[in-house]
Amino acid sequence: MKRLIFTSLMAFAPIAMFAQQGIIWEPAMTVADGATFGNVRPRLSLVNDLPIVMIGKSGDGEVFVVKGNGSGFNAPVGVVPNGMQTYMANWTAPDIASNGNNVVVVFKAQPISTGNIYSVRSTDGGVTFSDTIRVDDYDQGETWMPALDMDENGNPHVTYMIFDPTGGNERIVITSSTDGGATYQPQQVVTASSPGVACDCCPPEVLVKGQYQLSLFRNNETNVRDTWGSLSTDNGTSFTSTENLDNLTWVINACPAIGPHGVIIGDSAYVVSASRGEGSYRVYVSTTGLSGGLNLSSVQMMDEPTSTAGDTQNYPRISGSGDTLVVVWEEKNAGNTDILCSVTTDGNSQTLASFKSKVNSDQTGIQAKPDVVYKNGFVHVVYQDLDAGNVVYRKGIIADVTGINELNGAVIEIYPNPTTQLISINGVDEEFIEAVTVIDALGKEVVVTSSWISSNELQLDFGSKVQGGIYFIQFELINGSTFSKTVSVK
Repeated sequence: MKRLIFTSLMAFAPIAMFAQQGIIWEPAMTVADGATFGNVRPRLSLVNDLPIVMIGKSGDGEVFVVKGNGSGFNAPVGVVPNGMQTYMANWTAPDIASNGNNVVVVFKAQPISTGNIYSVRSTDGGVTFSDTIRVDDYDQGETWMPALDMDENGNPHVTYMIFDPTGGNERIVITSSTDGGATYQPQQVVTASSPGVACDCCPPEVLVKGQYQLSLFRNNETNVRDTWGSLSTDNGTSFTSTENLDNLTWVINACPAIGPHGVIIGDSAYVVSASRGEGSYRVYVSTTGLSGGLNLSSVQMMDEPTSTAGDTQNYPRISGSGDTLVVVWEEKNAGNTDILCSVTTDGNSQTLASFKSKVNSDQTGIQAKPDVVYKNGFVHVVYQDLDAGNVVYRKGIIADVTGINELNGAVIEIYPNPTTQLISINGVDEEFIEAVTVIDALGKEVVVTSSWISSNELQLDFGSKVQGGIYFIQFELINGSTFSKTVSVK
């Protein structure tokens, strides 16, 4: 007798590979009221697999942190003390990173000519934050454009730009904490080996993983403004490898106000940037080895806009782990500015160009400045909805968007997918199915009604009270092997 059972998502390890990868998106959520809390350049991290979003409010210079709770977002928490204002714009603003319950926000204080780099720290997952902590140790000139990453031990590493007292001689520095962000070590210049100077209004980034620290920045060598990297393989003690990471030879006499972003996976770094080096603003993905020093292996342009010659791509961000890479960016196309997302699960950055998913599928107008975090099969994205004035969050799962999978030579099809209540599964042989498991995206048990319409067609009824979202259907065969399918319920 076949049985319908309910258990944890981790009970079975899927063995069937999806024929075509894509993203099934859950409904979009507004993070906070933009009129009250702002919507400037949102940034995203995760605490216990739930989103935590940082939002800036222009004019006031306020910074808010907003925690997700699984069904929406809690009330925003202001993290900048009264009387202090931060510097922010759509192209540079405060940044956030987290590890476990340790959450750190870093920002540049106003006025821009004399304000320092500060951080605030939470040890309770973003519920409360400390007073300001001085990050930079540079009083001889201007500092600005901070960004940070957090290592596996919950220690923040902050990068920012410094200038000489009289201006000029722009360079990128990194300072690290060894006590969770309570204090910071003396800053270290990481761009000394690159030609020219750092681009003075292009935000830098820092990536930290294991023994690697990688500084990413846009350089300025007589107005050639390419993406560069400076690498430490000894936990930031020294930065001995510097390399051009796109080789596009982009010549521009004005500041582009865009910088690179990246992710380290194993002994490789994947770096995204936007450039007009080949004519129009386009997004590029560079892949470089890290072991033994930077070793650029490929530079891939993302799939181009298709509507008009004047359409552009800009402000990319990347996340990933294992063989999965996810890139988001804003793309002007046919009068709208959309947030696009690309994913690959084969560990090859060059296949990112073969797939696009529109994140703001229910919105038109101008959507901008996205950020992305990928973890455990889920894609988390935030972006500005400039028409509504809010910050929007959307979560998706990397799944089989065609609903077709091959197992032992048979084709398995789920339809309709998405569904409102009832689905049919064709190609599953009742004789070989031992059990069927249905769970939601949080791993909770879901009660559905099942019936075999024929020996190779199973029907599942989710009922009228089930919440919309992503659900996993896992099949256990009589030989003990398993495979899984994904369905979206509206």
